[in-house]
Amino acid sequence: LERLGPAMDASSWLSSLGDSEGEVTEDAKSTAEAPEVKEAPEVKDDDGSPLEELQSMGFEHAAAEAALLRCGGDLVEALAMLSAEVSAKAQGRQGKRSSDDLQEGSLEVEGVKCSITDAAELVLRLPGDSSREGPIVGHQGAGGAIVFGGMDDWLWELYDGHKPRSAPLPSSFDADAAAAAMDDGAPYIWDNFASEADIRAANQALEEMFKRKEMSRGSGSWVDECAEGGHARNRRALEGSRRDDACGFWDIQGGDPAPPKAIMTLFRRLEASAEQLRAKFGWPVLCSRLGMGAVYDGQGACYAQHRDNEWQRHLKPRTPKGSAGSSKRQRTDDNGKRCSDGPGAWMNFRELTMLAYVNLPEDFGDHETGRRAGGRLRCYVDTKKGDLTGSTARELIDLAPVGGRAVIFKSR
Repeated sequence: LERLGPAMDASSWLSSLGDSEGEVTEDAKSTAEAPEVKEAPEVKDDDGSPLEELQSMGFEHAAAEAALLRCGGDLVEALAMLSAEVSAKAQGRQGKRSSDDLQEGSLEVEGVKCSITDAAELVLRLPGDSSREGPIVGHQGAGGAIVFGGMDDWLWELYDGHKPRSAPLPSSFDADAAAAAMDDGAPYIWDNFASEADIRAANQALEEMFKRKEMSRGSGSWVDECAEGGHARNRRALEGSRRDDACGFWDIQGGDPAPPKAIMTLFRRLEASAEQLRAKFGWPVLCSRLGMGAVYDGQGACYAQHRDNEWQRHLKPRTPKGSAGSSKRQRTDDNGKRCSDGPGAWMNFRELTMLAYVNLPEDFGDHETGRRAGGRLRCYVDTKKGDLTGSTARELIDLAPVGGRAVIFKSR
C-alpha cells in the first residue's frame, strides 16, 4: 500500500479461519458444566518415591502404580495422565466427541477456552463463534497429557474477535459486487460510503486529536501500534522499513480507549458490511476488537507495499483436521488438475481489510490539484501467493483517498 500526503484512513481487520461453503450455525447452547482443568501441583525433589508422591496428591495406589508403569516411572507424565483421566470421568463420557458436543466438551487452559478434537488436537474455542473450531494450539499426548503451545499476538487477535454486528447501511453498498471484486483478486471500491456531514465530523475529530498530540506514541487516547506488535512484526515485506504516519488502535467493542463518536459510526458501518457478507455468502468472518486510525503528515510520509496476511513457507498450518476450514474447494491449475498449496501457511488469520477515508471532500480528488497532493492507495490486483513485491500483479489500480470512499480487499 502506498499513500502519500496528509491522507487519513480508519481501518478494521476481519479475521476468520478460512473459506467455508456455508454459514456456520448459531452458538451451540449446553447446560453441561465444562470440565475443570487443574494445574499440576509443584513436585518437590525430596526422598519420597513417585508412587508416594502421587498417593499424597489423592490418587489411589493401584491407579498411581499403573500410570507409573505406563509412563516408565516418569512422575510428571504419570501425573498428567491421571489428571486427564479424572477430567474425562468428570465429563461422564466415553469414546469420540461429536460436533454437537464440542461446546459441552470445552476446557480451559491457562485462561483460554479450548477443546480436544478426534485427532487429539488442542484447538481454540472462539468466544465470538463458539460453534466453530479454532486453530490448533497444542495436542493431547498418548497418555492423556495436554501440551499447550501458548498464544501469540495473531491468536489473541482472532480469539478476541466478535461476530460482525448489523447497523444501518447506505444503499451504495453492494454485497454481490464486493464479493465478485474480491473473488477476482481486486479491491471493492465503495464510493458514497459516508455523507459529507459524516466525513466532516470524522475529519474534525481526527484533526483535533492530531493537534492535541493525542495521535502519538504514549498517548492514552489510543493504543500505540508498536504496543500491539506493529504491522511489520514477522512481515517479510516490511523488514527494515518503517511507517511514518501517526497510527494507533481503538477498542471498538465498547472498551477503552474508544474512538470518537463520529469515528465509531464509520467503524460500525464497515462492520455492518461484513455482517452482510457473512449472512449472504457464509463467510465465517469475525471482527477484530481493535480498529485502526492513521494520519499522514503530508511531508512524504508513506507506507511500503505489503500484504496484511503473508504466505510463509516455514510456517505450519494450524487448521484442525476435518474442520470446516480444511474442507475448502480444491484449487486447480490452468489444465483443470488439482493442485495443493505446497509447504507453508498464512501468517495470521486476517481475511478482509477495510479502509475508510475521511479527508475533506475537496481534497485529494481526481483533479490536477488532488493528484499533486498524492495520497493514492496502490492496489496490486490478483498477485500470486508469496509475491511480496507485486511483480505478478495483473494490473495496478491507484485509488484517490477521497472523503466518503471505503475500500475492501482480501488481506491475503
